[in-house]
Amino acid sequence: MKKVFLFLVCVGMFFDISAQELQIAQISMPKHEIYAGFGLLNDNQILAMATDIVGTIVTLGYLVRPGSYRAFTPFMGYRYWFSKHFGLGGIFAFDYNSVKVYNGTDPKDQSVQMREINRYYMTFAVEPTFNYVYKPAWQLYGYLGLGGTIVTFADATFNDGTKAVISRLPYVNVHFTPIGMRFGKEFGGFLEFGYGYKGILNAGFSYRF
Repeated sequence: MKKVFLFLVCVGMFFDISAQELQIAQISMPKHEIYAGFGLLNDNQILAMATDIVGTIVTLGYLVRPGSYRAFTPFMGYRYWFSKHFGLGGIFAFDYNSVKVYNGTDPKDQSVQMREINRYYMTFAVEPTFNYVYKPAWQLYGYLGLGGTIVTFADATFNDGTKAVISRLPYVNVHFTPIGMRFGKEFGGFLEFGYGYKGILNAGFSYRF
């Protein structure tokens, strides 16, 4: 009887210690994360470039011509971790490029005159994130972001530095990252592979607290 009693006491102590360790681990795990980085070749740039090239080919360069494009997209965000495997947050990304469009002909020599239209992209999105592997010093994760992009079309800059807004166009935008890696504890760096409003390759730094 004493052996049974001692066995039950040991089992109870084991589960009590395990529960305490789990509680301590949950308390010590950072809940908040802020991050910032750059993405390489996001969908806005790729789509704009492809559309401009097609427009140039179709109009033989008479109505549309390629402008300037950016390879990197800056972004920043916040994420709240409900557990070590699931977090939810939001991001903001900014991007811009330009396109040249027909603006009449020169009355002297009838040459085609083009004007440059600037396009500014502001993206807001929500990103649920899932950790495949969680360790205090590194994580392997993936996420699917859903949000919207507002593109503003603006004419050339005036002398006072302002721009004439021609129109704004909002549309749904997504980003899918099947593989992401973060290294570090409170301060850390991350590297992600995917496609969407950030880019096909994203990198940056984050802080958890």
